[in-house]
Amino acid sequence: MSYRSTIARQPEALADTYSAARDQLAGMDLKPLDRPVIGITGIGASFAAAVVGAGELQAKGRRAFAIRACDMAEGYDLVDTLVGLSHRGRSVETVLAHEKLPSAKRLAITNDPTSPLAQASDFHVTLNNGSDATPSSTGYTATLLAMGMAFQKMLGETDDVFAAIPDLSRHVLSAAALKMKRLGELFPQRRAIDCVGAGSSLGTADGASLLIREASRIPASAYDTRHYLHGPLESMDATTGVVIFGDGREVELAHQVEKIGCPVLLITTQAGISDGELLTVLTVPKQANQIAQGILNIFAAQLFAAELSDAAGLTDTKFRYRMSDTKVPVAA
Repeated sequence: MSYRSTIARQPEALADTYSAARDQLAGMDLKPLDRPVIGITGIGASFAAAVVGAGELQAKGRRAFAIRACDMAEGYDLVDTLVGLSHRGRSVETVLAHEKLPSAKRLAITNDPTSPLAQASDFHVTLNNGSDATPSSTGYTATLLAMGMAFQKMLGETDDVFAAIPDLSRHVLSAAALKMKRLGELFPQRRAIDCVGAGSSLGTADGASLLIREASRIPASAYDTRHYLHGPLESMDATTGVVIFGDGREVELAHQVEKIGCPVLLITTQAGISDGELLTVLTVPKQANQIAQGILNIFAAQLFAAELSDAAGLTDTKFRYRMSDTKVPVAA
């Protein structure tokens, strides 16, 4: 499928994954995962999702953090629970991290229950997002959805905040689509685009930067909001662009970046912020759960990456530099 058509399938893919995860989790006891130190790992977009998930657990009072799979390659006893995210379950680094931590309780979230990552784990939740495209769209959001539902089960929460996400996704995608023509006019031929957010939104910013790199081949990087104020902003000007996620200092930052002549996309839950000459604002529904918020916040970035891809003449172009050692081979 094309990248745009896969984005358009987000509501259906999320609804299918929600039903599949609900049925699987009904028969699982995930309380053994609620241990003193919880690590969430993945590679690429899955690591971005790990940052989103860690932010939600931290907000619930858990000592949780996103951890690079390479940091666990030596088998150091760094976490008590390890959550591995990998769409196909074959990312070498994530599988190795699970294999190197046999004393930790391990949860895998993939679309293949026979995958190496699933086999190296104590618990597994299977996604049902259907086919994905390059860059990943439904695979990323389905992973967030299943992870969020698994964390609710682990914590014993009964308020199902994810049931409404498929319908909310339709609303957010429709609203974001209305902003794309304007963004296409403001962001052509950028030499670089920064993506900024705090807490769980740093993970969303990281995911957005990867989408921009993969879809349009424009250099893009992700920064924590406060860190961005301490130097990285210095290189931005009228030839660059910024994508910002957030409701606090991020709003002021968006106006400051606009004043230096840099086009800005602000994705926020704060109402009443108007577009400016170079500022484009997308207001999304506020969610109490940060993983649910991360799902809604990424849609504008996915459409934006598609817009940039079309402008660069790269619509549905495949990766130029595929590495041969990033996936566990499929057995013959």
